[in-house]
Formats: sequence, structure tokens, C-alpha cells
Amino acid sequence: MRNLQFDVINEVSPGDKFSQLFNKNWPAYRAWYLDEGEEARPSYLECISALQAYMPELYPLYQDILKLLNCDDLQARFLSLYCPPTFYSACSQLIYKKEQTALIRNYDFPAFLCEGTILRSKWLDKHVIAMADCVWGVLDGINDDGLAISINYGGRLVEGKGFGITLVVRYILETCLSVEDAIAVLNRVPVHLDYNIALLDKHGNHATVMIAPDRDPLVTQESTSTNHQDPIETGKPLFLKDSGTRLEALNWINANNETSLAHSVTQFLHTPLYRPHDSNASGTLYTAVYKPATGHVSYIWPQHILNLTFDHFPEQTLDIKYA
Repeated sequence: MRNLQFDVINEVSPGDKFSQLFNKNWPAYRAWYLDEGEEARPSYLECISALQAYMPELYPLYQDILKLLNCDDLQARFLSLYCPPTFYSACSQLIYKKEQTALIRNYDFPAFLCEGTILRSKWLDKHVIAMADCVWGVLDGINDDGLAISINYGGRLVEGKGFGITLVVRYILETCLSVEDAIAVLNRVPVHLDYNIALLDKHGNHATVMIAPDRDPLVTQESTSTNHQDPIETGKPLFLKDSGTRLEALNWINANNETSLAHSVTQFLHTPLYRPHDSNASGTLYTAVYKPATGHVSYIWPQHILNLTFDHFPEQTLDIKYA
């Protein structure tokens, strides 16, 4: 039996709660950041130069965070998330556009490596609700301008010079109003691994953007994505062998006009979309449902549902057990 604690935290600007999050998670992140040796990571000057060049709006906030945490050189480099070590996840994403619109995703990852922080904040000029990663990065989230975003790994096993995707997602939620704005960011900010990015805004605009460090972003109108970017070829192994099976399940939901949002979400709690932990290294940790038109957010587990909005965000702790 595996378990994970999710902390629901409401803090407008980085302060005491943010500091506690960093101090709690830093030992694990330090070990990960140094996994390939410190010399494998870029210098502080390289990190801040890249951040200033590609995400300048975040740079003053980054400096404020460094002061708040009294960061040393290594911590400052880590928080830039520039050229970090590799990290791979599974995940399935569906942009639902029928009787209402929603972005539904399963996040699949080892439980002991997940931070488990659901954070409501207003760091620049937008309220953001997000599942945190690397303390100030984002796995998936929504802003109060009605833009929702989530990520899954693209499965191509390519690496390059760029940012960890979770900081780019944070940047998008802090600065973008629409899917069009988010696509513009993804077209200019380099990333260090390949990802499929699902986007949906309150006007019903959507996109799935396939990004990678070795080729230009591919902007599509696909509503579904799992862990591959190129067409599946017979005899060519996938990064995760169930990626095609999960994509077929998503496409069935998407093509069936009689499938309601509630029924679609239920499918994410069952195989093949739900990946049990006893048979997968990256099992499903949560299902997220973002509704940009209304600002409603749900995090769902087989035994629990957490419903949140920008106006209703009670702090709490959830202990989730996985089979």
C-alpha cells in the first residue's frame, strides 16, 4: 500500500507557507538536482541569464523568492529550473468540449516523488490554482482569466538545453490570458525534454502543443494525448507500452457524443486510463478536472473528491492511499 499526503495551501504571495514548503522538500530536490553531479548543472550566471532572456516577468519574483529563502548558489540554480536533470511521467489528457468544456487529466508518477501541494496564489496579477512541482513550478493548473493547462511527457527520450516544463507552465499561468498567448510562449521558450501540452480557455479555444528541444513546436487541434508524439509504428517500441491503449480510450470518449462530462471523468478512475500502483512504476496519483468557463477545479481519487474555486479554497490535508 502506497500513500501520499496532499496539502491544500492558500497564500497570496510567497511567505511563511512557501518557505515551509521549500524547507520540507529541499532535501529530496537537492538529491535529485545533484544526481548527475553538480558539474552537470549550469552555473548561477547561466541560469539567471536564461531566466531574464526567456521569462523576464518571472525574474523579479524569482529574486524575491531567493531573498525570502536565503538561498545559496545551489538552491538558486535549482529554482531557476534551467537545464535540470531529466524526469519522466506517464499521464493522460482530454480536452472535453460537449455540453460544457473541461480539461481532464490523470497525473501518473511514483508517489514518493510527488510533492502533493495544491496551491492558490496571486504572485503577479493573476490568481492561480495549481498542482505544484519543484516548489514554484506547476504540473497542471488554471488562472482566473480562464486559462487551463496540463502536461504529459512526450515519450521521445530527447534532451536539450532549456527549462524544466513545470516552470514554463507557471510562467504561462502567471502571464497569459488565452490559448493563443500560451502558444506564443511555447513557441519561444526552450524546454529540456519533450512534452505534450493541453490548453483550454474560457472561450472554448483549445490546443495540444507538442514541444521538444530538438524540433519546433507542433500546434494541433487534437483533444487527446498520452505519452507519444509521433504516429505509432508496428515494431517500434513506445516509451510506455500502454500509451497507445490509453490514447484509444481517450479517443473513444472524445468521439462518443453521448458521453457526459461526469461519465468521462469516471473513465479516468478505471483502467486503462487509471494506472494502478501495484503494477506500474508511475501509477495514477490524481485526476484533475479544470473548467475555465466557471473557474471550478476538482481533484479526484477513487475514494475522495476535492472541489475548489477561486472564492472557495479551504486549506486542508488529504491522506490518499493507493493500491
